[in-house]
Amino acid sequence: MDKTLRVQHLAGFGLEVPDIQVAEAFYTAFGLNAGTEDEVMHLRTDAALKNSAPSEIVVVKGAGQKRLQHLSFAVLPEDVPRFEEHLHRMGVRTVTPPFGQLRQGLWFQDPWGTWINLVPTVPHALELSAVTIEPRIDRHLWQDLRQSVRPDKLGHLLIFTPEWERSEQFFAQALGLRVSDRAVGKVSFMSGGSGVRDHHCFGLINGTHRGLQHGSFHVSSVDQVGLGGLQMHKAGFKEGFGVGRHALASNFFHYTRDPWGTWVEYYADMDKISEAWTPKDWNDLPYIWPQWAPEFWGKEMNANHEAG
Repeated sequence: MDKTLRVQHLAGFGLEVPDIQVAEAFYTAFGLNAGTEDEVMHLRTDAALKNSAPSEIVVVKGAGQKRLQHLSFAVLPEDVPRFEEHLHRMGVRTVTPPFGQLRQGLWFQDPWGTWINLVPTVPHALELSAVTIEPRIDRHLWQDLRQSVRPDKLGHLLIFTPEWERSEQFFAQALGLRVSDRAVGKVSFMSGGSGVRDHHCFGLINGTHRGLQHGSFHVSSVDQVGLGGLQMHKAGFKEGFGVGRHALASNFFHYTRDPWGTWVEYYADMDKISEAWTPKDWNDLPYIWPQWAPEFWGKEMNANHEAG
């Protein structure tokens, strides 16, 4: 694959759920904006809504169980025809699914039947702000931290997949995603774009079948991560864990389980990587702290993943 032909970042994903109103209650409590048209709910961050950005989650009301419907990755507009030619050379057929009106761009299926969309998008700017500690003299910081938590972007998504190594190879070849780090035999983190970028925008977890493991949304600070967890707890969504700091990618996290058993994450302060980054295979635990958190790739996390 031409090394310059790469997806830029995760643009969104689609879910099917048994009850769209329950999904709306969960994701609006999480801090996203919901709009429904023709029985399809679009969920966006404030920034995406303001900029009319195509980045979004699309929730489609389904019959029965929750399932991952599709993945969407942002590509440069000029790369759309190049991706189409590249996929055809790979023997991958581009075809629009019945729900393809949800997004512009190319559609195709991976070897396991998951629909993938490549949407033409101007890439978002990556903010590289240094952490500063402002002296607090004659004021209470806690009084400044009482606003509602509202994520500013969709950051990454991890899916369970069989044939883990083959799946990693497919996403690297088809989309130009590059491995940023691996937990040996368990998970592969993958990055998109060029220059300095987030440690990962996508990941694959070794599992029995295709399905969503978690989606993750960026907030500005560890306080926002912790307050987000509190916000979800107060809204009645009490099953979760954090605040903690991951090992690979180093980000702060808090996870809340949605009504169908999938995790949704607030994250902040992720490692950034450049073209000079060399991926490694690791055997370390997924958390630096807290040590009491459930094993990320273990039974508790895997129990409720759905077919994709």
